[in-house]
Amino acid sequence: MRHAFAASSTEGGGNTTDNNDSSSAISILSYLDFLSVLSKGLNTSIPESAKLRDRRKYARFLRELEQYLAGFLKRTSPFLNVTTEVMAKAAASFQKEWGEKGGVDGWECRMAEASMVADKSSPADGNDGKPSDGDDVGIDLSKYATSSDLEKAVSGDELKSELARLGLKCGGTVSDRAARLFLTKDTPLEKLPVKVFAKKKGGGGVKKAKVDSAAVQNNGNSNSASASIADRRVDIARQEAIVTSLLDQLRPTLEGTRRRIERRTTQTENERDQELEEEINGIAMDDVNAHVERGEGNDSADEEDEEDAPIYNPKNVPLGWDGKPIPYWLFKLHGLNHFYPCEICGNESYRGRRNFEKHFTESRHAYGMRCLKIPNTKHFHGVTKIVDAQELWGRLRTLLEGSQFDVDQEEEYEDSHGNVLNRAQYEDLARQGLL
Repeated sequence: MRHAFAASSTEGGGNTTDNNDSSSAISILSYLDFLSVLSKGLNTSIPESAKLRDRRKYARFLRELEQYLAGFLKRTSPFLNVTTEVMAKAAASFQKEWGEKGGVDGWECRMAEASMVADKSSPADGNDGKPSDGDDVGIDLSKYATSSDLEKAVSGDELKSELARLGLKCGGTVSDRAARLFLTKDTPLEKLPVKVFAKKKGGGGVKKAKVDSAAVQNNGNSNSASASIADRRVDIARQEAIVTSLLDQLRPTLEGTRRRIERRTTQTENERDQELEEEINGIAMDDVNAHVERGEGNDSADEEDEEDAPIYNPKNVPLGWDGKPIPYWLFKLHGLNHFYPCEICGNESYRGRRNFEKHFTESRHAYGMRCLKIPNTKHFHGVTKIVDAQELWGRLRTLLEGSQFDVDQEEEYEDSHGNVLNRAQYEDLARQGLL
């Protein structure tokens, strides 16, 4: 029993995963990048076009990853029923969402493929991806006498989905689809003409499509039938949803694996071996006793007690950079025991002469001066009363107005005899013709 649930040494005793074999399926990614992709989720990290470009490789990668993750969960969480509590729930949730929208998160929604989700039972149901004998798969053609009746009763999207499931051509009008599907009522797939089958990519040809379709309908176990089933979007998306549910169960373990790999890149070979031995066998008691003898444990405990102790500050002295009260002589030297109020700042009090002098250039005092419609110049430095500031501003305004240049009185003119006159006198004599 113990060996059945034992984790390997590369899995860190069950605390980390060992996905090196799975990461080889994506050769362009490093192991750390591969772990980041798994942590973010395969459905959002990899675009759908890249999944379908090499769909068989991606499907094989998902099967191998599912097999490893399910085995890892069974070894590390023996009381968790992985098949029913994780995989079956994920498959049921996927089937419901795909049946409603024809797609899930990370996959394009195509309503024409919504009915394809019921064509194949999920691996979590224990059928290994084979259709059940009692399932009502596809459209029952025995209910319809002619292709016209089939066309009226079934929508074009459902006809297209059924034709795609059987490997037949699904293009053309609704009438063409109904007539093409109605051929399968009394004629087996292997006896249908070659022209009604869809062409396969990759050189398989129409003949291979007929063989695969017939094998799927007869519930055969050949490799070609299995490959045909696994190539569909819905089956790859279902497998991905199951793998995503397993990864969600192992989210903390994946994060621990990523941190461990980052740490191992900076370690020497001896440090790696020592860490691996400690993970397997635990820390030796000799090392613990050596730390206790050196007093390292007591020092840390004393430091914690000092940090948790209440601060004794009866005179309300400000705290320094270390979180402790500054010396009292420094407190007196900076005059922090004196408070300076400022009515312009809303009766705010400033502690110490330095803070008081500094606040005249700060935004709060400048805002108070703007509210009084007084410029915040050096003339008002040290003024804290509103009345004093308004009185000083009145005097300064009078002086400024008196010192302004008067054109009539101060602009000088000179007559032909050299007499200096102001502008008013000059213009008066000019009007009388006495100049």
